[in-house]
Amino acid sequence: MYAEYTVYEWVGVRPDLAFTDDLNKAVLDSLREELEGQVDETLGIIISVIDAEVQGDGVLLPNDPQIYFPVRYRVLTYEPVLQEVSMGIVREAREFGVFVSLGPTDGFVHRSQLMDEDVDYVEANRSFKGRETGRTISIGDVVRVRVTQVSKASKRLAVMRIGLTMRQPYLGKEEWHRKETKGEGS
Repeated sequence: MYAEYTVYEWVGVRPDLAFTDDLNKAVLDSLREELEGQVDETLGIIISVIDAEVQGDGVLLPNDPQIYFPVRYRVLTYEPVLQEVSMGIVREAREFGVFVSLGPTDGFVHRSQLMDEDVDYVEANRSFKGRETGRTISIGDVVRVRVTQVSKASKRLAVMRIGLTMRQPYLGKEEWHRKETKGEGS
């Protein structure tokens, strides 16, 4: 789920950036450089720092060259939610499953969660094929997935692991369900 948060905190800015005509822009650039793409254990993956506004005078700390300013800034984040359904693109296929790009991060679908049938890995084109229906999952396919597991990031481990499934009704490739719907109505 995407979310927007407003954060109030002291932000350190290098002196060469702090003494410019536009302090708000300098703080925004500093925050973007430091935060974008990072995983925060409470906010999720920080996609973008939207804006920043200095709220007061800066302070100097002993033995620290940066100038610290009280700042209010807004961030756009992404944090997967259990049972959330998302669209994604198959980015990688390996013998044990597929990695699906959810936008700012990837999730993993184990081969047992690809379809409601046994699948075979086709090494020649790095894809999976259903044994009964012949359905395939290949790199570049657009799929609908459900989040089944989220391993939160921590200060020690700045990685978020996301487990996904396509083994429920109306998940997987959209074309699979269009065929089923047409077949029911005829």
